[in-house]
Amino acid sequence: MNAKNVDSYQYCCLEELKKISRTRGPKYQHLFKVIVVGAGKVGKTSLTIRFAEDRFRESYLPTLGVDFLTKTVTLDGKIIKAQLWDTGGQEFVMSLLPFYFSGAAGAILVYDITNRNSFNSLEYWLKQIRNNAGDIPVTLVGNKIDIGDQRKISLEEAQTYAKNKKLIYIETSAKTGISVPDLFANVIEVIMENEKKRAAKAKAKPKKAKDEEEFSFWQKA
Repeated sequence: MNAKNVDSYQYCCLEELKKISRTRGPKYQHLFKVIVVGAGKVGKTSLTIRFAEDRFRESYLPTLGVDFLTKTVTLDGKIIKAQLWDTGGQEFVMSLLPFYFSGAAGAILVYDITNRNSFNSLEYWLKQIRNNAGDIPVTLVGNKIDIGDQRKISLEEAQTYAKNKKLIYIETSAKTGISVPDLFANVIEVIMENEKKRAAKAKAKPKKAKDEEEFSFWQKA
């Protein structure tokens, strides 16, 4: 894809975002952007569709750039709207990652438990998340446990990797729906906890500044 086409594609994405922002839906207290990343054919699209629409299709066309899906859930009495960004793995998309990842509150990093290459690519994708979205909570997902007899990455190996990288780990099947609701519920819950901590920290800062100012006054006196 040449530069002209990339610019055109980016313009289309911006227009799509405008449409999403204008779409009327149920009222909500929080809106969180969650990026879903990983190598191609690991089931990113299947996972997001399973969660958002509770359905599965045997075959999907590769995601071209990024797809948008939304899901409204209730947590602790609050209505939360999750905006899921399903990111494709094409080479031309790489230059647009800062745009796609900007403002993300959490990330889902997916690999296929039957595909060693998809597991080996995790380091690359984790680096992209950290470089473009910062220190957001990341959940590592081993997908396709419905074909566990073809497993190439053991549960122990995946758990060790997640522990070393300080990631949450869960295994799912987009096909059967196993653990998919738990995955997204956990992601949203962790994001909410982070938001509470951030709000508490921000609230405490002015008080700290005031205390320092008063201390400085008495020191001068």
